[in-house]
Amino acid sequence: MIKVALTRRLCVFCALIIGLVATLVYAAEEMPAPPPRAGEANVVEVRIDGATTHVNKLPRLNTREQQSFDPKTVEDDVRALDRTGKFIDIRPKYQRTAAGIVVVFEVEERPILREVKYVGNVAMRQSLLLKKGELKPGDSVDPQAIEDARRSVERYYHEKGFSKASLLTVEGNKPGDRKAVFLVNEGPKQRVWKTQFVGNTIADDARLKTQIQSKPGILWFFGGEVDMQKIDDDIEKLTTYYRSLGFFQAKISRDLEYDEDQDWLTVTFMINEGPRYKVRKVSIVGNTKFSTAEIEELLELKGGEYFDQGKLNLDLNSMRDIYGGRGYIFSDVQADTRFLEEAGDVDLVYDIAEGNQYRVGDINVTIQGDAPHTRKTVVLNRFGIRPGDIADTRELRDTERRIKQSQVFVNDPSKGQVPKVAIIPPSGEDGEDPSDVAQRERKRRAERDAAGSEQARSGSAFRGQSPDTAPRFQPQYQPQYQPQQTVAPRLVPGSQRPQSADPVWTPSWK
Repeated sequence: MIKVALTRRLCVFCALIIGLVATLVYAAEEMPAPPPRAGEANVVEVRIDGATTHVNKLPRLNTREQQSFDPKTVEDDVRALDRTGKFIDIRPKYQRTAAGIVVVFEVEERPILREVKYVGNVAMRQSLLLKKGELKPGDSVDPQAIEDARRSVERYYHEKGFSKASLLTVEGNKPGDRKAVFLVNEGPKQRVWKTQFVGNTIADDARLKTQIQSKPGILWFFGGEVDMQKIDDDIEKLTTYYRSLGFFQAKISRDLEYDEDQDWLTVTFMINEGPRYKVRKVSIVGNTKFSTAEIEELLELKGGEYFDQGKLNLDLNSMRDIYGGRGYIFSDVQADTRFLEEAGDVDLVYDIAEGNQYRVGDINVTIQGDAPHTRKTVVLNRFGIRPGDIADTRELRDTERRIKQSQVFVNDPSKGQVPKVAIIPPSGEDGEDPSDVAQRERKRRAERDAAGSEQARSGSAFRGQSPDTAPRFQPQYQPQYQPQQTVAPRLVPGSQRPQSADPVWTPSWK
């Protein structure tokens, strides 16, 4: 008995040893080799294993043969392949050879859609819905793409007046589906019969209709489809319009009334205008280059008048132009609307950070396109300023206008192809960053005001913050020059003149 028991224990022990050895051997075989280090060797081959359907539609990989191996580049390629939505899984693997490293992207493709179909549509053609859904046979079975298609088509129905339309995904959202089938419930097509306003006194109905989109179509049948999103947007537009006229507490709601057949809609915008605010006092702070009297002569919006955002914008532009015309082209002018304790009154404060004065340095012309033949002097001759002159934003705008009107270059704003003047601010030893100058000016002024705040604010009681219904208005016009077909003056501080200002062209003065 003792020998039998020992024999059994020995057998069990041997079995455990054999199992442990087998497990270690199997794990060693399955454990992938550590990835190569950056720059360890060159890439000798790049393969994508497992892609059979989308081979010709894959993005160009940045991991290429005869280049030094870089793990970060491989990670970027994995993300690029994943963004295509054509693969369920992507696993990079590496094989070291005597010649270098072989990079293999093992992919598992998503199944392919065999059919995309919309059922129940009567008012919309099948081909139109396929186009709006941007989903077609041959695409990958991607649940997110299928849901996006459903939402896009449903939104299109709503835009076209089918405000009650809905789509249900019948196939395509379950594992194993190879079709995308949508059940369409169009509902009635609805149009706007009438748009009316209640409670408006400052503007008549005809004026308010110019601010909105939800209104009857031509002869009631060309346009005028009901779109609930547009109706909600119109409430925001009307609110903005009223606040631009000084009705900071205006509140607007809407009432919808359908006819018996649910085909025609009467939209009523109910307006509570509230008090109209007046500008009690206009103050200008931060100005040292121009006197307060000089700036006040430019203003359209003065104390005692009703607040008007249009006039405020004109005043901001005028102040920017007076500074920009004297070389202070990076001056920053902001309008601060401060609400007083007395209802219906505001104080308007223009905060100016003047910055430095600049002269024109180099004028560089960049003409894009294949083998351009236009001489740079064609552009330079339309400049009204030259190196060494005080920079003038007004003249730069006129120069840009002349270049556009010359018809020498492509001028298609719809495609973003327009010639522009780009201002290159000084940096490094040429001068200080303009934004830093403005920030430093405002910080110094804030510290000074904080020290004598009681005296500086005597006679003006400000609330701690603006009410939610009356947000502060910020400047809406800030000239920005981005390069396209570009002319780029490089600026230098106004106290410095370029060492060499000899032009190689003759400007046409206007």
